[in-house]
Amino acid sequence: FFLTARHSIPLRTIAWSFYAQGVGAWVIFSMPAYVVSAGIVGLVAYAVSCGLPIIIVARVGAILHRKYPDVLSLGDFVQWRFGTVPTIIVTLVMLFNMSIALCAEYTSIGNLMEFVIGGSRLPIILCVAIVTSIYTAAGGLYVSILTDVAQGVFGIALLAVMAIYVAVTYRPESLPTPLPELLGPNYWGWAAVGAMPISMTCATMFSEAPWQRIWASADERALRRGSIWGALGLMIVCFLYGFGGFLAIWAGFPSSSDDGSTAFFDLLGAGQATAPAWITIFAALSTVTMNEGCVDSIQNGIVDTLASRFFRGKSVWYPRVLVFLINVPIVFVSLKGYNVIILFLIGNLVCTICAVPLLLGLVDSLEGYVTGWSMVFGMITGFFSLVVFGFLKLGNIADGMHYIFIEAYDWPSFVLPLVFSAIGVFIAAAIEGVIRKACGFAYP
Repeated sequence: FFLTARHSIPLRTIAWSFYAQGVGAWVIFSMPAYVVSAGIVGLVAYAVSCGLPIIIVARVGAILHRKYPDVLSLGDFVQWRFGTVPTIIVTLVMLFNMSIALCAEYTSIGNLMEFVIGGSRLPIILCVAIVTSIYTAAGGLYVSILTDVAQGVFGIALLAVMAIYVAVTYRPESLPTPLPELLGPNYWGWAAVGAMPISMTCATMFSEAPWQRIWASADERALRRGSIWGALGLMIVCFLYGFGGFLAIWAGFPSSSDDGSTAFFDLLGAGQATAPAWITIFAALSTVTMNEGCVDSIQNGIVDTLASRFFRGKSVWYPRVLVFLINVPIVFVSLKGYNVIILFLIGNLVCTICAVPLLLGLVDSLEGYVTGWSMVFGMITGFFSLVVFGFLKLGNIADGMHYIFIEAYDWPSFVLPLVFSAIGVFIAAAIEGVIRKACGFAYP
């Protein structure tokens, strides 16, 4: 129960929890930063892609939960369906993905202090890490979900106040016309239509946080409706913060960061060097509130992944200690101030390579044919499709890998591994079938 809060959370609470675990401080910084290259089309694609995966994962999770009602984590399912080696791979991918997400949250709250308020990023990061770790270690997932309601309501209330403030202070008549090319429809915006839904869905699949909400939902009705309401809220809030950045960039307001990540805060200043203190405080409170709601969810997800694999059936004090330990290296990395968009790009690509082979394990007609061997082979072919694409794109593998994993959310980077990982699974399954038939080995 500490890890899953099994069947204890009603519809309204789980809806707020689905929302709060997805929205975080990264939204306030990443959405405006993405507008700089992808424009309004990219913003819409990104916002929709933030909510859509919750609905998809909830549907997949309902199927998984019916078939394997005793699972504690996604790793449990992989162990029972595919065996030890795929479980190790999936567990590592999940830990890597969630660690990046947690690092992005700590980096975002650090950016608030460094670029907006003008202080050191270390104290606020330590404060958030310690506070969330204390109540997460004390109450586990159940307490985390209960706090999501207050965090979600408070965050939306603050956003409403800021929206009213912008409506009063923003002056459309001073905007340059026509719309600057970088903000209108462009290649990167249309690329986002293909890249972002795949990217965000696969990343959500390899985060334990939404899966935990599936185990915790009181019943399937609460899960279905709660995921829809949570997803809609997430789409709207992500769009509004990104649109605020869009308005600031369109108006040419001075930016306190080079990559446009602080554009929403620049909007509140309405072209002045600083915004009024009271609205800056509201924005900071909103950032911290969203940050805590996301951080405690990811902490729970990482702990669930580790505890269900290594401490199953043991004292609850093991995962409680883990809550504190996992934060140490992630806090250290977050102090480097890496670009949040790039952090997500790396994790999302790794998840995209592994997603389809995992999903094929849920198809009833493929049980027994899609095995651990074919799953791993599919991941390998998915990765090598990126190697080939990078080489063809830039002429050498090193530059190609840098472009794919560090530079750009290009649509082939996400479509190719999705397609070729599926092809790899079926090729491996066919080879295994031929070998089994020739040697007289039956399928398990």
